[in-house]
Amino acid sequence: AQAILAQASLSQVVGLRRPAVRIAVASWQMGNCNNSDAPAGNGVPQHQVKLAISPIGVKIPSIPEAYHTSIVVDDKEYCFTSYGVVCNSSCKSHARFQNGPAKVIHMGMSHISGEEMLAGLKRHFAPGTYDLLRKNCNSFVDCALFYLLRRRLDGQYRILEQMLECIDDTIGFVRILSMGEYMPNPKANDFNVGKILARIEAVSSVSVGLADKNDGRKCKDSPGSAGKDAPDTAWVKQVAAQIAMIPL
Repeated sequence: AQAILAQASLSQVVGLRRPAVRIAVASWQMGNCNNSDAPAGNGVPQHQVKLAISPIGVKIPSIPEAYHTSIVVDDKEYCFTSYGVVCNSSCKSHARFQNGPAKVIHMGMSHISGEEMLAGLKRHFAPGTYDLLRKNCNSFVDCALFYLLRRRLDGQYRILEQMLECIDDTIGFVRILSMGEYMPNPKANDFNVGKILARIEAVSSVSVGLADKNDGRKCKDSPGSAGKDAPDTAWVKQVAAQIAMIPL
């Protein structure tokens, strides 16, 4: 009975069976994308960057929570969905969650505007490429924070999806648990957050010239990692293996 309850609760946590919610694309035009990965802003930081967070589903003891996140720049929300990156006033993508967003954190001030960030990342998050585990709202927020502030999304907000991805790659656990509702999106097969961040860093280094490139200063979190608060890969696999032992 406990195993059955754990399975049902896990499904609620991941949000696999929640009704699909259509997020209307705002009438605000997303601007011209110059397909540049390099942040274009300069001067004094004047754009406020905030992180909006909402837990998904029911909290189960000893199992990390799933989260929906979005980035807010100057009171305009940017969120990645199956429609691509959509823009809203306030935090409309969190409206489907109880009391959402549960938390809004001020992350810092950036000299890069939301429009510039969107132009730089939009092509990496095209419509139809969304995947619940491998390329989701948290993947976009991770990249957006790095683009705007050279910061990373705290690993606690991605730990559950990373564990479930490890399990599903091995035994199709999430596909079985969701009764076929979740299927990996082949358009997300080549997606990798680390590669995008490394490209942003490389292009940005070239744009500031050799002098700044060689001055020995570095971002405190390397592009290919998930920051100092990111979960250890070995630990993720260990917990994922434990979850995989739950009888179906």
